[in-house]
Amino acid sequence: GVYGFVRLLLPLFPHEIKIVGPWLLGLAVCSIVFASLAAWAQADLKRMVAYLSVNHLGYCMLGLFAVTAVSTSSSIDTQAAWSGVFMQIANHGITAAALFFYVGLLEQRRGRHGLNDFGGLMQRTPLLCGWMSVAMFSSLGLPGLNGFVGEFPILLGSWVSKLTGYWPTALAASGMIFSAVYMLWWFQRLMLGPVTKLANRHLPVLTRLEWIVLTPLAFGIFWFGLGS
Repeated sequence: GVYGFVRLLLPLFPHEIKIVGPWLLGLAVCSIVFASLAAWAQADLKRMVAYLSVNHLGYCMLGLFAVTAVSTSSSIDTQAAWSGVFMQIANHGITAAALFFYVGLLEQRRGRHGLNDFGGLMQRTPLLCGWMSVAMFSSLGLPGLNGFVGEFPILLGSWVSKLTGYWPTALAASGMIFSAVYMLWWFQRLMLGPVTKLANRHLPVLTRLEWIVLTPLAFGIFWFGLGS
């Protein structure tokens, strides 16, 4: 979808984008903030990850419309934002795939994917919880992981853009704070504390096939984060 905006919408309708750019930018900021709040309200793990995807791609829209509406292709803010947009496209694909994969593993083992169906998983499946927490911190934009190298250039380009400036960028950055709150709350309820459900006391560990899927996802998270 983001590639469609870049490849078709922006080259074919540059004048119209300059006119409606502020409105589209406002929608991008709203998608970042409200998707974070909506994810916070979910008790279903799949829905939570889905709203997290809306949040991540809202940053891509922020980077696109913050600079294309008023800037030239050679300006510093455009270069930073464009780099962040394409990095965010790739990084979101890795992070979202990893989070859905881990939620799928929990559903396969337990037959459920509600937040209230788990608790204390770190005691039973520490490796699964450890790698799942890596994907969670990646989605939060932790430096050293792939989420940071996508979101930071977008916010940098938006911050110095003539169209957005400080306040819209600050509102968009608040989405990262909301994401951190609900992801850490998710981490606490899902993995820490005592094992609250009897069915969770006998969850199997990671299998060889699951490691085959997990390893390239984890490699991508660290490789983009440390090598970009």
